Amino acid sequence: MLYFYYGQEDFNIESELQKLKSKIVDKAFISTNYRVYDNPKFQELIDILRTPSLMFGNILCVINCEKYFFDTKGKISFDDKELKQLEEILETMPESLYVVFVCRIERESTKKIDTRRKLYKIISKYASVTEFPEYKPYQKELATWIQKQSKKKDLIMSSETVQFLIERLGTNLRVIDNELEKLKLAVYPEKMIKKEHIQNICTSSEDIFALADYILKGQKDKALLEFGKLCTNKHYLEILAVLQTNFSRLAAIKIDSVDKNAAEIALKNHMNEFIVKKQLEKLRNVPMDRLVQIRKNLLEAEYRVKTGEISFYELPVEMALLG
Repeated sequence: MLYFYYGQEDFNIESELQKLKSKIVDKAFISTNYRVYDNPKFQELIDILRTPSLMFGNILCVINCEKYFFDTKGKISFDDKELKQLEEILETMPESLYVVFVCRIERESTKKIDTRRKLYKIISKYASVTEFPEYKPYQKELATWIQKQSKKKDLIMSSETVQFLIERLGTNLRVIDNELEKLKLAVYPEKMIKKEHIQNICTSSEDIFALADYILKGQKDKALLEFGKLCTNKHYLEILAVLQTNFSRLAAIKIDSVDKNAAEIALKNHMNEFIVKKQLEKLRNVPMDRLVQIRKNLLEAEYRVKTGEISFYELPVEMALLG
């Protein structure tokens, strides 16, 4: 069986992989029958797809394949002869072999899988294809996801509280899930989550928004100090993710402000009008190209750390945060 997962929402991709792992692989043979490969070159890929059947259960192979589809450092390409051989092997894969091609795309990226490429057409012909896009703040699917995740953790949240959580934390599902865990511990044995719980417990996210304000104002010393403080309690990738969501929202508001008033912007983006007015005040003297540059720097910082090009401690924080 063949699968192809791609998109920006890494949390959902990982969740789906865990479901497959639990369903397909015998727990007694996890160490041998669950395998992960990082952008294997052609011959290694062929060897993986030819993995013989084993007496002790199914095999699940996860193949991270970002370098197959995007022009990144170390891009891997296949010629027509190799693609033909690949297709022939996909047609005759062993029944006990399950393969998942995974193409993760960095958040807030404009990159898209080119569905016209031969490689995509060959894989999609034999695979169950699922896209995992990142949610937008105004999408009902995000609120629905939060309600389901809350229910799994035996928590109760009103629709209004869910919206408040989104406004505070952004759209990164990993960040939201971590904060729900904190809320669960904090309110136990109670189950109902209220706005005041979010205000009191998710304080680090408030500080992230304070950090965003310092960045907008060009207050470099305060921004760097705040970033350092946040890193003592929160993973730096979570901080970058929330910042990206925040600046994406600010950029959208800035663009809409050209021909829309606060009420119209609030209606379009499913936001509170008062919040939109506050954001417009912050953006009054901020040029659009500055917002674009900040977002670009944040994306580059996250991508370079995730791909191992640099470690966090080598990260040029001032460039990434301040533009």
